[in-house]
Formats: sequence, structure tokens, C-alpha cells
Amino acid sequence: MYTNIDKVDQKTFDRIWKIVLEIGEQERHFNDLQARYRNMASVWLLATFSAIGFVISKTISIDVDQEILIAIIAAAGGIGIALLWVVDLLVYHRLLDSCFIEGLILEEQYPWLPPLRNNMMNTQRGEGVLFRVVGFYLGPIVLLTLISGGSLSYWLGHEHLTSAIICVAITVLLSGLSGYSIIAKTENTDAIEKRLEVSRASRE
Repeated sequence: MYTNIDKVDQKTFDRIWKIVLEIGEQERHFNDLQARYRNMASVWLLATFSAIGFVISKTISIDVDQEILIAIIAAAGGIGIALLWVVDLLVYHRLLDSCFIEGLILEEQYPWLPPLRNNMMNTQRGEGVLFRVVGFYLGPIVLLTLISGGSLSYWLGHEHLTSAIICVAITVLLSGLSGYSIIAKTENTDAIEKRLEVSRASRE
């Protein structure tokens, strides 16, 4: 239950408020870094599609089959976005989570603090926003994998139908595995819940 801030000891208020301000600063820092990486991912995806469109338009003459070139560009685009996913969600988002969790714990320990983070969690039904952000990377990576494999399969199909069929199967498998891997490795709900449970248990 929310406690009237006027009843809080000034020394306690100053000490806790400094911690809250530092946590907020760290949260904004990591949020800013993540926003930059997502902008980079968006630009990378657009650049990949632009390059593919440029190849399809046949405005250049290169001694490489069009399908092979598209497959290479799409694969490179998918790998680039996957690397940004690693830095964004597997590194900086987990650092952000570490700060956010401590903020949640402080709000539970000191009811006079504004329940900002608890309200944020409530708007997302207690699940956070991570599972929604995952789609930002999952969609493009899976799509570019399918484009790359599909283009290569089409090229193989001209003379080697069996190889093309095998390539399609491998492409579908890789797309499924990459999607599953992104979801499984990104999800960090269990670690967050464990940290909160430990904190709550220590106060009982």
C-alpha cells in the first residue's frame, strides 16, 4: 500500500532517492543504446532490400548469377541483424533488466516511492515488453533466411531438382531453428522472477 511521503524520515529519503536516481540514469543509458541498435537494424534491413531490388532491376552487369547474388545479400543481411540482436537483447537488455529489477525491489521495500516500474509491469500484464521486442528481430532474420535459401533453391532447380528440394528443406529447418533459438535465448523471465523471489524471501 502506498505510504504518505511526508511521514518518511529525511535521512532515509535522501539515501534511497539517490539510489533511485542512479537506477533511473542507468535505465535511460541502456534504453538509449538499445534504441540506437534498433535504428541500425532497421537501416540494415532497408539496405538489404534495396540491394536485392537493385540486383533484380538488372541495372548492373556482374558475372554472377542473379539468384546467387540475392542469396548472398540476404544471408549477409540476416547475419548483420542477428549480430545486432545479440548486442541489443542479449547484452544491453539484460543489463537494463538488472537495473529495472532493482528499481522494482526498491518500490516494494519502500511503499512511499512512486510505483513507476510496477505500473509499467501492470500495463504489460506483468510480462514486460521483451517478448514483443523479440519480433522486431525474429521477423527480419527468418524472412531473410527464407529469401536467401529460396533464391539458392531456385538457382539449383534449373539443373538439379533434387538439390533444390534438399535446399528448400534445409532453409525451412534453419528458419524454424533460428526463430526458436531467438525466442529461447532472448527470454529472461525466469531469471527476473528468481531475483524478485530471492529479494522477497529475504524480507520475510
